[in-house]
Amino acid sequence: MEANEQNLPKERTATEIAKKGYSDEEVASIFQLARLFAENGNVRQSEVLALGLNEIAPEFAPGWLLRSYLHIQDKDLDKAVFAARQALRIDPNMVEALVFLVSCFLTLGDFHSAGTHLGEIGERIDGGSVNDSRISRLYESQLVRFQNR
Repeated sequence: MEANEQNLPKERTATEIAKKGYSDEEVASIFQLARLFAENGNVRQSEVLALGLNEIAPEFAPGWLLRSYLHIQDKDLDKAVFAARQALRIDPNMVEALVFLVSCFLTLGDFHSAGTHLGEIGERIDGGSVNDSRISRLYESQLVRFQNR
């Protein structure tokens, strides 16, 4: 679920910080707490923090990815797709969001969209831009789902 090595938000202007009142470090800390809640099964607490995170830092892609994950857990796939797309809008290189989209599309029966995104992920893996073995394993598992449809 990591968008980048440090899970740091996209740098914001002074105006954006003043408007929302949170520093980049505070945003990253809120994200880490929300993620910790999710990892430990405290989904409701994670949802509250993730929703607040999207409000105070709407351009923080990992926050949207977390929301997508939480919506997947709730089996609300339309909202999961929306949140993953938001993460990709902010960070087009976020392969994790592509994997989430594939998983949702396969479950929804949208095999065309799933196949398109699987192809994109495969190209990134083959091109060497994906170095995380967890992403490669997730890709492979979704590829098997796609092939066995």
